[in-house]
Amino acid sequence: MTTCSFVSAPDDDDERDKKPNVIHTRVPDALDQEIKKRAAGLGLSVSNLVRNVLLNTFGLVEGVISDSANVARSAGGHGQSGAAPTATPPAPARILAWQEVTLNLNALCDRCNAILPKGSRGALAINDVPAAKPTFRCPACVQELAHE
Repeated sequence: MTTCSFVSAPDDDDERDKKPNVIHTRVPDALDQEIKKRAAGLGLSVSNLVRNVLLNTFGLVEGVISDSANVARSAGGHGQSGAAPTATPPAPARILAWQEVTLNLNALCDRCNAILPKGSRGALAINDVPAAKPTFRCPACVQELAHE
């Protein structure tokens, strides 16, 4: 096992001037080597790669949980089983258009999970919720929209 360390951002707005938190974890040697190989291939530090993966994973998990809750609600007859009603989650942002951009940071395609390196071309979602999390697509996935 290899011990990896990576940095997380502070939670408190008052702590923005302090250094980020450090999280330690143990990973198998094979995973450690894979992370280092991928980071080198992308021109990123291991810390930045792990941080980006964690940030994107939490967004993905939140989406899966929200979708699962909607499916369960639909399958259960919209709460008519006698259970207490639950708050309906806000509607997800609707993508109105895709704007071609040159990336100033590394990103992931939300459709195929391709890595979009800093400096490459990609597309940014323009949506109807101003505070929505930025969504990116690779050129190939945006091109497929024309065929759908």
